[in-house]
Amino acid sequence: MRKVFPYDVLTGDVGLTITRVLIDGKPLSTNYINPDLMEVDFAGLESAKWEQAVIEVSLTGPELELTGRQPWEKPAAMLQLNCGSTNTRQAVRLVKELQASARWAGSIELDREDWYGRATLRAFVHATVEGVEHRIIGIADDWTLSFNDIPPSPVNGSITVTWSDFATDEKHPYLKNFAQDPCYLRLDPDDPTLFLNRGFEGLEALLVDRKHRPRAEKALHDSTRANMASDVWSTMFVTALEAVETDSETGLPDFPREDWQTVVLKTLLARIYRDLSPHDALVTAVAARNSAQGSGDLFERLIPAASGQVRLPQLLRTGILLLEKDAKDEETTQ
Repeated sequence: MRKVFPYDVLTGDVGLTITRVLIDGKPLSTNYINPDLMEVDFAGLESAKWEQAVIEVSLTGPELELTGRQPWEKPAAMLQLNCGSTNTRQAVRLVKELQASARWAGSIELDREDWYGRATLRAFVHATVEGVEHRIIGIADDWTLSFNDIPPSPVNGSITVTWSDFATDEKHPYLKNFAQDPCYLRLDPDDPTLFLNRGFEGLEALLVDRKHRPRAEKALHDSTRANMASDVWSTMFVTALEAVETDSETGLPDFPREDWQTVVLKTLLARIYRDLSPHDALVTAVAARNSAQGSGDLFERLIPAASGQVRLPQLLRTGILLLEKDAKDEETTQ
């Protein structure tokens, strides 16, 4: 869906292309740069011991619009890198190419220690419109930089995840009741823990390593981990919502005392009620939970919110593309 601006913007498309990526000064193989998915897969590198990456890009816009008689002046271009996991943002100004009135180029540098999870690389054209500088008149489709295959779960950054053989774990005897299950989420108020069942045949081999796998196995790896993560978010949200108490002075619900419960609620409520402030969203969610009609709507919204938080739809689309490529390769070799 195209964003609406209260002033004239470009009608034609703005396109962002990654022309080259350097890792510690050496060119990154194009196998890790997917223009179809618009993704750079740093997580797939054989070695994680790199220090700096340089991403070189080219940005193109509709030439006739940018050079003709239009209501904007001095068009320019910016490149921006955002990472929600580290709350990091970096921006550089792109340089207009010689002999090209609607093409810009440039690069952005990033230090490995400042980025994890996923980051979004976006570019836009801005200009002076109606006397106001730096108004955005065109936006390119985003690229994704993947540093890890799945973002960490929330409890001050991550919850405890541990492997155990459920059938023989004497330290946690309650796990024996779930020996046939791949995982178990223990919602301890102080230290929630996700147990992964080492006794579930093939699970550890599937989840521990994503590198050097056939495409079908990568798709299964991503799908399994994302589904687990989505279930964890949903379960933690329901538990955190039950822990909400009413403020004695205001009579309104307030966020729980446990940090992880507040983090979960604020994170998913922002996706469930996108137009509300955190406290207004909490009031709405509590009212919905206590309502016969509203509770259904709340939990219907929870499923896509949790799956969106772990990027399940994107991983599913990626998995489908990987399987389609496998099918095409097989047809080619037959």
